[in-house]
Amino acid sequence: MKFQKRMHCFFFFLLVLGSSFYGCKDKDLIGKDHHYDPGKPTVFADFSPKKGAIRTRLYIYGDNFGTDVSKIHVYVGDRELKVVGSNGKQIYCWVPGQTSTGQVRVVIDGDAGKAAAHTFPDAFTYIKSTTVGTLVGNVDELGNSSIVDGSFEEARFSYPAWVTYEPESDVLFVTELDRAVRKLDLGAQTVSTLITNGQASFTKMQTTTLSTDKDTLFLSDDNGNLTSRTKVAVAYTLRSENYRRVHPYIYDPASYSTAPHPVTNEMFYNGYQGIGIKKAVPDPVTGELNPKLLFMVGGSTNQSSLIFFHPSGNYAYIVSYTRIYKSIYNWQTRELEPPILFAGSTTKDDVDAIGTSARIGRAYQGVFVKNPAYAGQADEYDFYFCDQDNQSIRTLSPTGVVATFAGKGSPTPDGSKKGYIDGDPRTEARFNDPTGIDYDPVRKIFYVAERNNKRIRTITVE
Repeated sequence: MKFQKRMHCFFFFLLVLGSSFYGCKDKDLIGKDHHYDPGKPTVFADFSPKKGAIRTRLYIYGDNFGTDVSKIHVYVGDRELKVVGSNGKQIYCWVPGQTSTGQVRVVIDGDAGKAAAHTFPDAFTYIKSTTVGTLVGNVDELGNSSIVDGSFEEARFSYPAWVTYEPESDVLFVTELDRAVRKLDLGAQTVSTLITNGQASFTKMQTTTLSTDKDTLFLSDDNGNLTSRTKVAVAYTLRSENYRRVHPYIYDPASYSTAPHPVTNEMFYNGYQGIGIKKAVPDPVTGELNPKLLFMVGGSTNQSSLIFFHPSGNYAYIVSYTRIYKSIYNWQTRELEPPILFAGSTTKDDVDAIGTSARIGRAYQGVFVKNPAYAGQADEYDFYFCDQDNQSIRTLSPTGVVATFAGKGSPTPDGSKKGYIDGDPRTEARFNDPTGIDYDPVRKIFYVAERNNKRIRTITVE
């Protein structure tokens, strides 16, 4: 035990030492000011490295660049890079994702509309890769955080557990489990709090789901009521109201997830007791929505469940801890049918395999993503889901194969899978209780919410 503690201290020392080295290197680079002299020419000598992937640090060497980064623009082809700093003799940039191989061009704005510009004859070769990064979030030296609004640099999270990407406004909704719903404006790079417990009679907010037309956000609530229909189980808020007003949708005992049908937009949701799967059915006289219990999942247990419809609407996955069930949608009755166990078992473990031979720690949010390799097949989608206890993002194929997509890279000496490391999904990246995931198919970016790292991470697929 003492040896294990000494090993932990040793590796922590190396980590701090390495971080300090790189931090000092970049600080020194942009620390000494060599201010712009309009009486001297701007010299563009070279750049390095000559190739790299997303998040590569690119350096421009020369003289008389100035130190105002707002006036310095660096491009690879038509893609503008993020300029981090300049000391007048070196410019320090980050290479973003979705960059293409191209020549490096530097433009430095001058007074009276004059600019110094240079294009290097050598090209920067962009290496496409799938990479885990960090979008927003931070913690103090003790690993603590709280709900803080502001810019991406300032914003913090308390317990981010669920994410929903809304493409029309280019925003990401993050549910702080049992606490609040936050809004991330990806264009403005700001975070704001939309709803907190106590507002609109919310007790413990669980998940959010968008309607098929993307203009309505449904919110499920663990209202603490397990028997009577006296509290709101599902509410909604509208894009046309900037998601600021909350309206009751259906009164029922506690709900943990909602799933509007992607074609008919009928609402399916789950209850708590016995994992009941329900459908919201309008009263023929009053039009008020009433719950209709369709079936129970996994027997009379009190474990929560989550529902995810396939984009075709032909079936839904019902996720419950170590198991993923498949329920067929009956187009005649317009209801989900009692499911079959499709992947995993009652045994908790970490095994990539097919069907019930696979083992899952605790499955949470998932998202269907089209796989180009399946083009022309009956089902062209893989299901990506968070495995909270196994600290990973995993996939479930249409044929029932479970595989690990990201996480558990660079394990610690004691075999722990937890951590916070960006980089290659399988050899470097580590997560700490990932539970929320959604996907932007245009940018090809996964957004991942981590409860214990208290951050929103990204997985960029190129």
